[in-house]
Amino acid sequence: NPLLFPMVSFNHLPGRDHHYAWGGREFALGQHGFARRSAWSVVARSEAAMTMELVDSEATRAVYPFVFAHRVTYRLDGGRLHFEQTVENRGAEPMPFSTGIHPYFQVPLTLRGERGKCFVKIPACQHIAADARYERFTPTAKAPTELSVAEDVAHTLFFGEFSRRELTLVDPASELEIVLNWEGAPQHRYCAIWSRTTDAPFYCLEPWTALPNSFTRSQPGEVIVLAPCQTFRAAMWMELRGTR
Repeated sequence: NPLLFPMVSFNHLPGRDHHYAWGGREFALGQHGFARRSAWSVVARSEAAMTMELVDSEATRAVYPFVFAHRVTYRLDGGRLHFEQTVENRGAEPMPFSTGIHPYFQVPLTLRGERGKCFVKIPACQHIAADARYERFTPTAKAPTELSVAEDVAHTLFFGEFSRRELTLVDPASELEIVLNWEGAPQHRYCAIWSRTTDAPFYCLEPWTALPNSFTRSQPGEVIVLAPCQTFRAAMWMELRGTR
């Protein structure tokens, strides 16, 4: 489950891919930011939970000049895996960021299943189509639907404005489904759906706070700007359950 911070997806400037501008300066920042490749510290642990933390360093400030503390707790409770996230601005300046999770789910869910027969239940929402450079997005209302895992999503599908922030990955032959619920993360307005190929053994359902290229587009409400001493919070859960 790669953690995406301080940017989801990518950002480009004219003639410069994987760059963003803020406060009159330009910075290079790779796909999905640096959190997923960084060493986190475990700061708390119990039988059913673990909390880890990532704080700014000389290396992070070279590409993201802000003072922060990012904490994530994974907690097992009542058959669910809970994900709880905080991002604290410990600096003196407003701090921009976007964030998301990138869980990889095995498909099929068991050896009894068939990948091509798995599907995702999607509630009423908006399908969001992007242009070739991810500079313009066009939303279209979409009724509740079922998306076959056999469909090619290597180009990534984007959805937003969910009637309920919940997706369900169903494996009929295994009689199992995985529910991903992010009702406790109101600023995660979007979800990206991706898999590398139509026969890859994984499928990704990714709640994000922003769409690609958000720092350049500066759409209101996408790039979160956290005031000094303020804390961003989000909570989600996942559950594996039978379909019968």
